[in-house]
Amino acid sequence: MGNHLRRAGLRPGGGVLASPVGLLALLGLLILAGCGIRSAPPPPEPGWERGGVPELRGTTVLLLPVQASGVGDRGAVDGELRYALESRGPSVRWLAGQELESLARQAGRLGADVHALPVALFEAGEVERVGDPLFGAVYRLGAIAGAQYALLPVAARSTEVEDDPGRIRVNLNLALLDTRSGRVLWQGILEGAPGAGDSPAPLASLAERVAGRILP
Repeated sequence: MGNHLRRAGLRPGGGVLASPVGLLALLGLLILAGCGIRSAPPPPEPGWERGGVPELRGTTVLLLPVQASGVGDRGAVDGELRYALESRGPSVRWLAGQELESLARQAGRLGADVHALPVALFEAGEVERVGDPLFGAVYRLGAIAGAQYALLPVAARSTEVEDDPGRIRVNLNLALLDTRSGRVLWQGILEGAPGAGDSPAPLASLAERVAGRILP
């Protein structure tokens, strides 16, 4: 029995033999433990946010198109957001839609489609600063428009209301960027009130929730 244990790198009493193989195995275990290997944290859920929203009244803000939508036409999401924000903050100059498209054409070297910006990093969690090519895009647009801020709707999604078939909530992952530095001033996932899945009410509720958070 003892011989079998020794061949396995163990002492009959349960200890590890002071052999190269045993020492290497022990060293490997210690290294793994010291590295603190953990599984990746889960992505943020509705209600999560970080940072703070500066006073936007009296400023010009780029309102970029929503980059992904699981609630139908992206144009409908853009329209609801613009309506809610302009209604709540008339003193803010929101640059969106055709005006934003015109700015993108003026940028010339922008090299990015404002409807397909690289935003995958926002899906993973907290982002403190964006780099190129996203930073280059918002920087050039902001410079042309004289806009220090950009509101970036990353992705709109719907979830079914538990124990209430046919009713959904719509949530939106979005971020407010400083176009001059690439800093992410505020980031969150906001959610509207529940409503019928075949009704525009859940999306409208989300838009009002966004407007209330961005322009308190």
